[in-house]
Amino acid sequence: MPEYADVYAIGGERAERAITGFLDCFLPSRAESADEYEIPQYSNSPTIVYRKASDLIRHCCTNQEEVHAIYWRSNEQPEHAMVFFLADGGVILGISTPAGNSERVDEIASDLERYIGSDNIFITYEDTPPESTQEFYALLNSLDSDPDELARETRVHRRIRGEQSGQPESPITPDFKS
Repeated sequence: MPEYADVYAIGGERAERAITGFLDCFLPSRAESADEYEIPQYSNSPTIVYRKASDLIRHCCTNQEEVHAIYWRSNEQPEHAMVFFLADGGVILGISTPAGNSERVDEIASDLERYIGSDNIFITYEDTPPESTQEFYALLNSLDSDPDELARETRVHRRIRGEQSGQPESPITPDFKS
């Protein structure tokens, strides 16, 4: 199995429509990676067990302090989407793709930047994101803001911009569906 690059961003709002919009944009043909979702996550004695990710998303959006991670796999390509609900009420959105295809990694990073309207993203390799919004920004702020190709040899870096076309990239408009 190839090593994966994980592209992470802070989500703008912890809301069902925002999360569904992210999933529909980046992984429209997807399958859930789990059969059930316990509350609390990984509990041997859960208080609630959901059978569908959509029910867990609703729960985590209603209960802003709930901590949970949800994963989906693409039905079409070797990619995955991830949503991490944080205890501080934040949410981290992520896409995993084979690291060996640096053009695809850069494309996903660029698309995610445009989707969220911010360059507050970074790329890791087979690693989970920070556990809080504060830790996310602390890590992001510790990284070189304009890395070169050598950054791919590190465990975490910001998007490598490469050659610029001179044309501004248009934003990806979120398609919020309920």
